[in-house]
Amino acid sequence: MLKSPPTVRSSSHFIQLNRSAAICSFFKRTFPFPSQTRMASSALSLPRSWASSSPQYRDVASLPRSQRGSLTFPNGYTESAFFGSKLPAKSLSWSSAARRCRGGALRFGPAASASLHTYDVVVIGAGIIGLTIARQLLTSSDLSVAVVDKAVPCSGATGAGQGYLWKVHLKPEDQTWELITRSHQLWETFAEGVIDQGLSPADELGWKRTGSLLVGRTPEESEMLKRKVKQLSEAGIRAQYLSSQELSLEEPELAVGRDGGAAFLPDDCQLDAHRTTSYIQKANREYASEGRYAEFFHEQVTGLLSSSGSREFKGVQTSSGTLISKKAIIVAAGSWTGPLSRELFKGSDIALNIPIKPRKGHLLVLENFADLKLNHGTMEAGYVGHQDAAAQHEKSDIESQDHENSLFVAMGATIDAMGNLVLGKSLPF
Repeated sequence: MLKSPPTVRSSSHFIQLNRSAAICSFFKRTFPFPSQTRMASSALSLPRSWASSSPQYRDVASLPRSQRGSLTFPNGYTESAFFGSKLPAKSLSWSSAARRCRGGALRFGPAASASLHTYDVVVIGAGIIGLTIARQLLTSSDLSVAVVDKAVPCSGATGAGQGYLWKVHLKPEDQTWELITRSHQLWETFAEGVIDQGLSPADELGWKRTGSLLVGRTPEESEMLKRKVKQLSEAGIRAQYLSSQELSLEEPELAVGRDGGAAFLPDDCQLDAHRTTSYIQKANREYASEGRYAEFFHEQVTGLLSSSGSREFKGVQTSSGTLISKKAIIVAAGSWTGPLSRELFKGSDIALNIPIKPRKGHLLVLENFADLKLNHGTMEAGYVGHQDAAAQHEKSDIESQDHENSLFVAMGATIDAMGNLVLGKSLPF
């Protein structure tokens, strides 16, 4: 039994589990879930071609009576055989219609308080992206930067992320391949910079070169994984196909059957979002004494400021003051970028089509679970299918149709920097 109840890292949208034990078919053992175990969902910021809008859960999730122990969701959900997870068995609808803002130009509004500050750049959003943008501006220029957020760092998608720096589920022909490859290179350089300071990336960032496994357990999935390894190898990525027997040696805890296998990328990495964000924030604050950096947390951005009749924006209005920007305003609000931008530009003649939408995900962090070891980060082969399905959805202009056969629940498992077992699930609604 666990010494203490498992806890979750994110505080957003908890779903109560109301039974005491479950068996996850991905592993070879029983998982004891004490009552009061909670599972948190996280909204992830993704290109629109990868994700579409997701409905809100209003019901309590419960563990089923069967011995499989997979999570049961109400309203007609069916079971995914690999992890014992659930996917919706009914059609879901969404809208792809673009929203155009109408009206006259924005005008200066009354300040929320007497507080007025001026910086070269104002960054809206204090997640990993917003803070990293600020860091780059501070280290590569003499610009001053202000970061404003309605909450605090790691209170949104960043805090609920698993920190994967993986390529195992990607395709070299994807439009985002070069961007992703560049991102990996930058993270590697960033970790090397930590070493150059005489510090440990593992301690400062939670950096682990765990490698990644994309796991299948049917003959069809195994063949798909072999093709994927070939594609990645031809693109210059170190990749290897593991048979069921080889996989059992790499990850003894996994139960995939004799027809299973995995695509293995030994160079894929993982970091801890909280540690990494804290490290970046600490480095940014070193510029505060020079008057080049400031943070405005718990301040909701309520509007953009511009001269009457002008389309050039001069600053942002917050719930408690005004931030004047001499050079640029950057919106880095993750999944909230689209809705926030539409709200900020309401009343202007600027048409917006921000290619970012939220994706529903659940992250279950089990503490005090040291008896189970994972050597690598893992995800099920259905993750590839779920990305393809999301892309197909986005190409369609149909408002509502039955996607029953193209929706996937993608499960992943890893050990975080604190040694906790992290089970993640992504639902590409």
